[in-house]
Amino acid sequence: MLARFTTALFRPIDIAWLIVARIAVGFLLAMEMAGSLALGYIREYTEPQFHFSYLLFDWLPDWPPAVMVGLHLGAVAAGIAVAAGWRFRFSAVLLTLCYTLLFLAEQTRFINHFYLYCLIAGMLALMPAHRAASADVRAGRVAPSATTPAWTRYLLLFQMSTVYLYAGLAKLNIDWLMARPLTVWLAPKASYPIIGPLLGSSGLPWVMSYAGVAFDLLVAPLLLWRRTRPWAFAAAMVFHLSNVLIFGLGTFPWFSLLITAALFFPPDWPRHTPGLRRWVANRVPLPHPVAEPVRPTVPRYTPVLLAGLGLYALVQLLIPLRHFLYAGDVHWTEEGHHFAWHMMLRAKSGSLLYRVVLPDGRTETVVPTTYLTPRQYSKLVGQPDCILQFAHFIAAEYVQRGLGKVAVYADSHVQLNRRPSRPIVAPTTNLAAEPRTLRLYPWITPAPPIE
Repeated sequence: MLARFTTALFRPIDIAWLIVARIAVGFLLAMEMAGSLALGYIREYTEPQFHFSYLLFDWLPDWPPAVMVGLHLGAVAAGIAVAAGWRFRFSAVLLTLCYTLLFLAEQTRFINHFYLYCLIAGMLALMPAHRAASADVRAGRVAPSATTPAWTRYLLLFQMSTVYLYAGLAKLNIDWLMARPLTVWLAPKASYPIIGPLLGSSGLPWVMSYAGVAFDLLVAPLLLWRRTRPWAFAAAMVFHLSNVLIFGLGTFPWFSLLITAALFFPPDWPRHTPGLRRWVANRVPLPHPVAEPVRPTVPRYTPVLLAGLGLYALVQLLIPLRHFLYAGDVHWTEEGHHFAWHMMLRAKSGSLLYRVVLPDGRTETVVPTTYLTPRQYSKLVGQPDCILQFAHFIAAEYVQRGLGKVAVYADSHVQLNRRPSRPIVAPTTNLAAEPRTLRLYPWITPAPPIE
């Protein structure tokens, strides 16, 4: 059994799909960071006086603005180099490093596709994606190859299928099935030209909510089945292009479509696709036909690779389930929300102020926007762990000013998916004395009921 499994993983398949995937990933990840620079999103890294961190990565330093700019520029340059196949291993590792450091530098910038980009860039660095149509081949740094081991495709297939599966399962909650999040997000778009009346209609959020559940749960299985693949890909095009039209979402819809085509169609699909086949024929060698099946060469590092792939798959399957370990509504508490592919499931709004009680009994009010950008503040309001982090920051600020050890309380009012507004943290809890932990914070209030 293990021998057959290993043989299947190392079976040589056409490399054409991987070449297209390399170019698409490199170009789109470069575009994402170039857009961050051009549109001013980089200010979320350079302007705040405080950066929110992930609990297990709070040991990372707050990088100065020059480093943040350098990471953006490094990601752009590395993405272009990956697409071109220039010094591929170094460029792919650099791309992964720049993306990962930027991702970890600011928790309020968490976006599911940013996390996915980090994972995909890291996977690509392990693959022989520079063995054709690359600057490395032209320079003679690597020998050209017409094939790649099948595990390279299976790994990416697993990752994308996992994203869709957990995104669909996460939508099976009462708020989504009552179309509440989309009702909140679509209502302000009623003023759009031409499509505004449709976006503002009462029925569209319901249609999109149930279509979203069906798409996420079914698209991967239907793409894997040859008979339904063209229809499933057409549905994917409609789904992602409608997201471009309505929500924008940067490079992610284009990334999803290109990666879906690269992975779910046969490995040689670029050789038969108009607009690609001539380019591929001139740059990607054609695999030699074999009269009989040949047992693939299995490298000596196979046990390490299999253990690594197995561990990675286990982590990706378990991490999205960790919110079941916590009591309460994950969309309210946020415990287990990150890294679980919970996409566009909650709309939160509200207000937050901090009360600081000094050792002499005096009380002062701290307005978070004094230190934070508007985006940081909008995310802070609805995320208890961020509220705790900022309370610790305030307490440390008072100590640095020589005012002694203070107590810090949060006065919050938060609305989740049009439910009644209520405090998200207990206003009587001294957050300065509460530690950050992986356990559920007892000072988070119960989620408001659905009316």
